[in-house]
Amino acid sequence: MRVIKKIGALLYLLAAIVVLGLVTGLTYGPFTARFERLLDNAAVQVVLAVCLVALALGALITVLAIFLARREPVCLHPGGNPDIEVSIAALKATATTAAEREGVLVESVTGRIFGRDHDQVRFTVEAIALTDEELAPLAERVQDAIERACEETLGTPGVTALVRFLPAKTTVVTKEVSRER
Repeated sequence: MRVIKKIGALLYLLAAIVVLGLVTGLTYGPFTARFERLLDNAAVQVVLAVCLVALALGALITVLAIFLARREPVCLHPGGNPDIEVSIAALKATATTAAEREGVLVESVTGRIFGRDHDQVRFTVEAIALTDEELAPLAERVQDAIERACEETLGTPGVTALVRFLPAKTTVVTKEVSRER
């Protein structure tokens, strides 16, 4: 699907270039007579018509995509109950606290609610390990702690976590610069 979108975007761009170039040539510049003679050719008229149809379809698809796009849910419905809502911000705070208890420095937490009833959430936690132990067992402990804490908060299962570790060590390079001008 991604390849089809890229090909469509390329065709849309080429159609826009053709139409804009032709309109600019007809409107401005010393070569308007040449562009008028070019438009007398039937093949150029067909190419122009195809480009105009491509631009119209592209604009229609863009407008429909904007108006028909679903909003990202901001509240979780524990157990699929539509009468109970828990905000993603509250669960992010719970996930951050649970991860920090395991000895990591949390850089960011992003959450995405999914499921047919908006009853599941997936967290991506970017953290820096503050210990020298292996990262795989630490990641599993952090993941379990986040899932357990959020499930205790919600009262139902439906939380998954992905832990991504960032580099823990930075290198500072000092350079002397002469003040000569």
